[in-house]
Amino acid sequence: MNRISLKQLLPNTAVCNNRKNLQKPGCEAAAGFGLHELMVVLSLVAVLSALAVPSYGEAIEKRRITNGAEQIVSFVRTIQTESVKRNRMATVSYSSEDDGSWCIGAVLNQIPCDCMQTDQSDPGFCAIDSAPWVLRDTDVQARNLISSVSGDGAFAFDPVRGMFRDPTDSLVLGLHSGEGQFRLNLSVASTGKIALCLPSLGTKISGFSVCAGTT
Repeated sequence: MNRISLKQLLPNTAVCNNRKNLQKPGCEAAAGFGLHELMVVLSLVAVLSALAVPSYGEAIEKRRITNGAEQIVSFVRTIQTESVKRNRMATVSYSSEDDGSWCIGAVLNQIPCDCMQTDQSDPGFCAIDSAPWVLRDTDVQARNLISSVSGDGAFAFDPVRGMFRDPTDSLVLGLHSGEGQFRLNLSVASTGKIALCLPSLGTKISGFSVCAGTT
């Protein structure tokens, strides 16, 4: 029986590497990628890149709005806890300006502070025990986060139960991403309950339910 070696089955690379011999039988495999194949690969890369960019952008927008919302919630809950722990009334003030800047600050007394005030020597500066107690858009890199505000600019926590001192007070912040594609509502009820929810059925951000009463 005649034995066929592997060398006999493979093209002669020395011959195939000669440009004039690429058309010979067995040399096609050694010829590498042709122009057609290269164009197909580049087209696929372009399509996949175009699909990936919007998805990445949406992820950034979602993270931006959820991070900003969670920072505000954490701030309010912390001052609410401090009020009860120290048995002192805490007043929270908030502001949203036309240029997209916003802030929320707190003090342990009944006189609201000015969260836009940056001069720590000013009597209206938001501080507790001489330490600043204020959260601004620059702290979370979320300018234009607040799109709407429902409230009179301040509310106070009663230290006994952590509820609003004035039961008629309430706060609802409409939050949106930079492009306005994603939205959340942040509410603080007179009972002291803090909630984050989706303002409409069409808004899709995982981990949040639609606000009560939304149709």
